[in-house]
Amino acid sequence: MKNLSDNTCLLILATFFLAPMSLLHAEVVSARGEYLYGPETSEADACRLAEERAKATALSRVFGESISMEEQMSCRETSGSKSDYGCELNRVSWSVIEGDIRAVTANQKVIESRMGAKACIVTLTADIVIPDRKPDSNFDVKVNINGKMFRAGEALILELEPTAPMHVAIFNWVPYQSSDAVTQMFPNEMDPQNYITRKTSIPTEHKRAAYNFTMLWPESMPKSKSFVDEYLIVIGTKNPIKWLSSYDFADFKSRLREIPLDERRVVKRGYQLIRKMDRGTSVQ
Repeated sequence: MKNLSDNTCLLILATFFLAPMSLLHAEVVSARGEYLYGPETSEADACRLAEERAKATALSRVFGESISMEEQMSCRETSGSKSDYGCELNRVSWSVIEGDIRAVTANQKVIESRMGAKACIVTLTADIVIPDRKPDSNFDVKVNINGKMFRAGEALILELEPTAPMHVAIFNWVPYQSSDAVTQMFPNEMDPQNYITRKTSIPTEHKRAAYNFTMLWPESMPKSKSFVDEYLIVIGTKNPIKWLSSYDFADFKSRLREIPLDERRVVKRGYQLIRKMDRGTSVQ
């Protein structure tokens, strides 16, 4: 009986301490998302995007500027006559890369007619995890790239300017890949030194003869596609982190959230890759 009583007390104490912690570090937020679509987009896809927009809105109400669309690409469709559902979904996924939604409830979907098109409207309640720590405002990095549009064959160069010494990792997110879509670009075998203390170019100037980030057009893309959107994720950390060479997008987000907010800074940049056109053709 004594052992049973001790175990019971431990269970009560565990429940007492764990329950308040989960309540302290979560916030329930209601939000609405909408997507206007035509016959080229299925209702299921439209409602999926509307739901993702609602989640992004819920996260922005909790995190504010950290979940913003300011660095998003402008979706461009080659024909200009159809909405680019895939690009819109990428933009929303990109905007919520650092947000953590534990659960979604009260998910309601409504379809409305709108001037010859339709709109899927999703209203939901999201249970959002609140981080234990706040970002360190003195730990930041300015990121510039040498263009917003690149043709296949051109090289990308980054310029990093840290406010404090940091360990840097740079990833490329290619959302049109089916798996392992987040790939580590830097550090690499040719350029392994990733601890920076001042303004630095990547690839570093003395390493550009050895390697570069040359843009390659994905051969799997349909011939009708002239643009694809790709993204850079620059992560500065106070302590060295061992990263895998590639991640599934969801796994990458989970890995990123393991690093406390005051020990990291994440900067995101988007760019467009343009197919290298044959002579006599042009990009619309």
